[in-house]
Amino acid sequence: MAAAYEVLISQGFVRFPEGESNIIYAEKAFFGKRVIDWIRSKAKEPKFDLQPYLVALTYYKLDLADLKFEENELLYRYRGATIEGADDEFYKDDLKANAKFHRPGDTLNSDGTISRPSYDQKPPQGDE
Repeated sequence: MAAAYEVLISQGFVRFPEGESNIIYAEKAFFGKRVIDWIRSKAKEPKFDLQPYLVALTYYKLDLADLKFEENELLYRYRGATIEGADDEFYKDDLKANAKFHRPGDTLNSDGTISRPSYDQKPPQGDE
């Protein structure tokens, strides 16, 4: 398993200078490392769904989402891309609907409620 530092560099959280610049860009790297460490520890749990957390981390890196920790739980808020001059009321409604932090993998409904997947449910059975 690669070290968190190597993952941060390979995934673009840390960008090194080009040309004559000596500035290293790593504004999201420190929190990104904390998230990677948290995901690695949670991934050992049998019912942990890794995919939505990796997507949330990618969106965070691309500045499309916010992440935060609350009571040792990683929470996510999708912001999407900002559109300059978007005064459309539907665009503003979308931003309001996504303004609530929730676990990656949970569904944020249009009415602001959150639906969690049921991992313990048995799959539906056919007519037997």
